[in-house]
Amino acid sequence: MSERPSVSVVIPSGDASRDANLERLQEDLRTQTLPPTEVEIVRGVAPNGRARNVGVSRTVGDILVFLDDDVRLGSPDVLERLVSHLQADPTLGMVGTAQQLPPDSTPFQRRCARQISRSESPVVSVLTESDMVTTQCCAMRRAVLDEVGGFHDRILRGVDPELRHRVRAAGYRIAVVPEAWHYHPMPGSLRALLRMAWRNGHASAYARRHFPETVLYNPEGHVAEFEAARPLSRRVLRNAGDLVSSLLSGHWIGLLYRVTYVSGNLMGSVR
Repeated sequence: MSERPSVSVVIPSGDASRDANLERLQEDLRTQTLPPTEVEIVRGVAPNGRARNVGVSRTVGDILVFLDDDVRLGSPDVLERLVSHLQADPTLGMVGTAQQLPPDSTPFQRRCARQISRSESPVVSVLTESDMVTTQCCAMRRAVLDEVGGFHDRILRGVDPELRHRVRAAGYRIAVVPEAWHYHPMPGSLRALLRMAWRNGHASAYARRHFPETVLYNPEGHVAEFEAARPLSRRVLRNAGDLVSSLLSGHWIGLLYRVTYVSGNLMGSVR
């Protein structure tokens, strides 16, 4: 890199049960080949979009790196890879890393990842335009985030696709950088998984009622071009197809997840 940029890391953290992982994540950051200029941990602010905006307002770096408090970085050069690609290509508005399961994941967590969409994404060998860039681990130039108006600070779910949609609408590309990944765990028990499914379904209903423009399609895998704003009828058919597919393939964890998600969504719709 031609010059050393200032890098600010923002981590929303509202779950004290993740504090142990948060400490390990901070150690990952301290050992990076390009260590951040500052790390801002935002506590007591919800939802996550608002927490990230608060974190951004407390930092000064030209490059913003967003991490979730339950992730780990896959290698010591993750930040360097993210930042170097942003610096080299002004058409990139947002870059991220592949999503992998932690090596110590249980058999249950591995089954969850196989049966529930967008739980993993493959590491790439070349810069790859993708919709799998998420705030679990991603980087943006501060100027780009300011240009698109920051994070949506009222929706409870779907913050990432909503931001990606505005970044693309502003004319920027979104890509996964090569040979870089982060680890993100699946819930450790069926109860925790179904609680997450219910919460996600309920939050999706809230967004559909109050902010329908933020309910967007998320494709599986590294896909660059797709129809983000799909009609409700097609979203319903997609969910029905996923339910049938899970039933026919014997993916009972995926089936329970989708039934619980739909139940939470319906309950959120009538309240």
